[in-house]
Amino acid sequence: MFLKLYELYLAYKRRRRRRSRFLRLVNALKRRLMRDLTRAEGLLVTTRSSLLLAVFALVALPFATMALAVMFVSSFGALCVAAWLRLRAGLNRSRLYRQYSRVVPKFTTKPQASSTTVRLYRLMEESEARLLIKDINSRKDVAAWYAPTAFWPQFNRIEAPRLTCVPDVVLSESPVGFSAVGGDRFLQTFGSVEATIEGGDHFVTYSEHIKYRTLVDRYQVSPGAIDVVPHGANRLDDLIAVSGFPDNEAATDAFCVSRFESALGKAIGTQQPFNFDSGDVEFIFYASQFRPNKNVMTLLRAYNYLLKRRYVGHKLVLTGHPHSLPEIARFIREHNLQNDVLCLHGLSAQELAACYRLADLAVNPSLSEGGCPFTLTEALSVGTPVVMARIAVTEEVVTDPELQNLMLFDPYDWEDMAARIEWALQNKESLLERQLKLYERLAERSWKTVVNEYVAILDRISSPAA
Repeated sequence: MFLKLYELYLAYKRRRRRRSRFLRLVNALKRRLMRDLTRAEGLLVTTRSSLLLAVFALVALPFATMALAVMFVSSFGALCVAAWLRLRAGLNRSRLYRQYSRVVPKFTTKPQASSTTVRLYRLMEESEARLLIKDINSRKDVAAWYAPTAFWPQFNRIEAPRLTCVPDVVLSESPVGFSAVGGDRFLQTFGSVEATIEGGDHFVTYSEHIKYRTLVDRYQVSPGAIDVVPHGANRLDDLIAVSGFPDNEAATDAFCVSRFESALGKAIGTQQPFNFDSGDVEFIFYASQFRPNKNVMTLLRAYNYLLKRRYVGHKLVLTGHPHSLPEIARFIREHNLQNDVLCLHGLSAQELAACYRLADLAVNPSLSEGGCPFTLTEALSVGTPVVMARIAVTEEVVTDPELQNLMLFDPYDWEDMAARIEWALQNKESLLERQLKLYERLAERSWKTVVNEYVAILDRISSPAA
């Protein structure tokens, strides 16, 4: 009997309740409002009429004022709640700030981190793409079209021969790392890249590795539809070369020191960057943004070991923003490397060349690239030896097995990286001598040659027989 009563009770609780007419009306109005807001959003970000924008501004002003008032009240209320919690629990100031930061919206964050901003940008991008495609397809004076990136699936709507450059699909090589820093935004980008590849006809890339490992094996693109055009030599020597002095080399070094001193003002996270400005500081240099595939953390582990266990007195100069990957800033702070690791963000081309010139050694630990990293020719062009990660795209260029053993290391093994860096610092002259022979061959390939090869591909795919 009790069991039957209990089952009846459960059935009563599970019964479908009919919502009141008022609630049904409210929900219907809410759905209608969201549809209208979405339509208004699309019209606002895609309009080219200044008059329409002005009308939008006048109509939206009362609502914007109300929204700001609500935000102000909620922010003030959140602050009062956080202060009350601090008085009650005896929290310190930093804890209060963290609580406040979690409650109050951060209006100064990067726009790409805002889902609303990204959504509006995508609407605007799609609208502009439609206009561009309409204009492109109306033109008969262009034989073929080229897209320098694979981020635009709209490119495939062009009704003419198309050549798409696919440097790499690095998001597929480091999915966990990119998901941690970009989340849905990078997932959308990855979807755009895949859509571009799946809808493309002709492709060009920088290495045989990307051609076969990524485009052929992963996306089943026909090998005949893919051309490989390697990079030209990325030379920096012309940016800093000084002539007309009795000792041009000394004059060039002095100029580089002055450029390096000016770059110190761009240091991020270093307590006293001008400790580096004596002009004779010895340092290792890695020029790269901080992204998951750049392998900066492994380099930092190797450097920390060299500094504190092998007593290598060199500094480490990087060019990324330490807070773009929080674990980098945290590692530098926790291991007290603020005055040994210098992060120079936003360097000019001359400042970059000066850093390469003054460095005792250039290093590149990257796990994956579309082609052989520019570090190789950039460093050698100004007379600085280089050690690099042993990855497929680098081995395509550095083909001598003996030279590979001298300058390449396992990018997944910080101890092997540290050993190769230490050896290179002790044998700079002999390593540079061997590498300059390679550089002489690589320097024969200019960027003009690269451009001519691209034009030849466009001519081929636009010919009637293609």
